[in-house]
Amino acid sequence: MDLGDIDLEAAAAKGVRVTLVHPGTGEQLTAEDGTDIVFNVLGRDSSEWQKVSNKIGKKIAAKYKKKVPPEAVEDSLREVLSHCTVSWENVVFDGEELECTQENAYKLYEARQWIAEQILEKAVDRAAYFLA
Repeated sequence: MDLGDIDLEAAAAKGVRVTLVHPGTGEQLTAEDGTDIVFNVLGRDSSEWQKVSNKIGKKIAAKYKKKVPPEAVEDSLREVLSHCTVSWENVVFDGEELECTQENAYKLYEARQWIAEQILEKAVDRAAYFLA
């Protein structure tokens, strides 16, 4: 096997597909018409993820000289995820169908942390890059 053939950056740049599941029951979440609620997000090894993550890391390091509060870490993760969310399907929140924008993604991930957690779990799973 040629190890040069395993290009995580290229695979992560294709994105991963995350079908949301109910945080309590584990059942796949669907829209009114029965289609899945899906998020497409870049993987953590993508150049875009790395660029945003490094930028946010430098900003946090400059702001907090000693100890970084947990809220700042959570906020930085939401920021990276919202920046790397490429698209979504069937996302309705508070009765409104949401357009996939960085701002809407951030608001959604802030309002419903469980969504961000499911997406983050898949985005950092390198095996998921090759299943898309």
